[in-house]
Amino acid sequence: MIDAIVDSLAQKSAAKREPGDYTQDGLLYCGHCGTPKQCRISFGAGVRIVGCQCACQIRRFEAERQEERDREMRLRIEHLRASGIRDRNLADCRFETATETEELAKCRRYVERWEEMYAQNNGLLLWGNTGNGKTYAAACIANALIARGIPALITSFPRILNAGWDKREIAEQMRQYPLLVIDDLGAERESDYALETVYMVIDERYKARKPLIVTTNLTLEEICKPKSMDYQRIYDRILEMCVPVVFQGGSIRRKAANEKLRRAREALDG
Repeated sequence: MIDAIVDSLAQKSAAKREPGDYTQDGLLYCGHCGTPKQCRISFGAGVRIVGCQCACQIRRFEAERQEERDREMRLRIEHLRASGIRDRNLADCRFETATETEELAKCRRYVERWEEMYAQNNGLLLWGNTGNGKTYAAACIANALIARGIPALITSFPRILNAGWDKREIAEQMRQYPLLVIDDLGAERESDYALETVYMVIDERYKARKPLIVTTNLTLEEICKPKSMDYQRIYDRILEMCVPVVFQGGSIRRKAANEKLRRAREALDG
């Protein structure tokens, strides 16, 4: 009975002879890579010849597996980008296509040392005047991490508050992501509910030891010396979690708009 089972398995695993294959020492060898497509195995008192993979078959199998892994990763990245970056204008922000600045270089190094930053719950507070690249830099960070298969979410408190969720549900949702980017802190409406929700989201990140990146047009003085105790506990938590990075210089948006108008005038003037 056992011999019959072994014979059946040997037949099922029998190597297929292809053009160029040859026999040596009673075993079938691949004509392409010169490695055996059969091997001998001992079973009880006997020896059986069974099929095995030659080197080129193994390489082909590994290539197919890698192709499948790459396909799954591409699908995962597409899903992460679609769910984490809802603003299509931010989905194309990349370090590779950006003009390098001192501020952007710091953000790029944050990504390069992500494992360390994540382990130590270190985030960034990107502050400065409006239009000088804070949101763009934060989106570059998120896109770079998503490209590595790491979930990241870019949102803002006005968007969160307008969703109409319960504040505990909001905090729980925001806690799930390895990286949360809160854009334009300070633009949210001033109400007890709004301030409590803002604090709860940030505090949940703090307790979960998950990094937070915040962009804001507020000055560092306004953050360090807030106008009320409600704001103070929010900003104190942010300063405890995030390294401040000031974005200086003129408005990138204004420069881009002026350049667009210049090109339009040249086109119209012929």
